[in-house]
Amino acid sequence: MKNFKNILCAIALIATLGVTAQDFKVSINKLTVETQQLSESPDNLKLVWWIPIEFWQAVFAENKTMPQRQIDEVLQVFEQYTLLAVVDGIIGEFGDITYKPKDTVFNSLEIVDAHKKTYTPLREDTIDEKTLEVISYMKPVLGNMLGDVGKNMYFFLFQKKENPMERIINPMKKEEFTINLGGEAFRWKLPLPSLLKPKKCPVDGQLMNATWKYCPFHGKELIAQ
Repeated sequence: MKNFKNILCAIALIATLGVTAQDFKVSINKLTVETQQLSESPDNLKLVWWIPIEFWQAVFAENKTMPQRQIDEVLQVFEQYTLLAVVDGIIGEFGDITYKPKDTVFNSLEIVDAHKKTYTPLREDTIDEKTLEVISYMKPVLGNMLGDVGKNMYFFLFQKKENPMERIINPMKKEEFTINLGGEAFRWKLPLPSLLKPKKCPVDGQLMNATWKYCPFHGKELIAQ
């Protein structure tokens, strides 16, 4: 399973290796990796992929064949939800994988935001038909690309009840959040570096991670562009 993370990066090929967003290049590969986490247990195949709306914005920015009206409809759907794609399986003695059914995954999944507030997935009967239709298009694509892993990947939506349009997680904000799946915690520290304009080393001009303060090679404070 060592190559599993690399295989998942192939999802990025739905779009391209890099797209134009704001005034700098956003790497879809980097964004995909930053929003995915795998279980550290050798006996479990747990994948949590948090898919913020910025991912779709980057994809559609490069897709010149899709009508703007359809793009706006899809973005409008995802704007009001937090979307997770999840795989949960047990690795057998000979490398075979037993995947947990969707209901089991549903009942063991939650988001804990920066304020320690817990959110559970929305039931399908509380989600509008247009949103469910968009989600239904995604599963066969991943199934074709990732085989059994993609076929056993389930999508779950989360939303704030008191304010549905307010985001549970903002990838541009400096905060932390946790996703719990089947008794295992997956933690993120934000903001996501791939969405921020890189900083520059004052010594050699090399571009660095935007969340870093100092150049790891020269020890000098990085310059924000």
